Amino acid sequence: MAEVPAAEVPQAEKDELFCAYAAMILQDSELEISEANLNTLIKAAGGSIDAFFPTLFAKMCQGKDIEGMLKFGGGGGGGGGG
Repeated sequence: MAEVPAAEVPQAEKDELFCAYAAMILQDSELEISEANLNTLIKAAGGSIDAFFPTLFAKMCQGKDIEGMLKFGGGGGGGGGG
């Protein structure tokens, strides 16, 4: 993604990124990942996305352990062969 100018990123990918980043911000802020909250945050950031994305993303996140999915590291690697 970093090697592609923003103007060349397909709209569907931009929509997905807006929702993903908004969901992470909402989770970090301990707010509900809802359609309304996603839309509010995306619009506040100056974004414009297809209407179905926030609905789909909110339903996809419902009941999931988003906090657990966002934890980095701590897993350790596999043991060396020998």
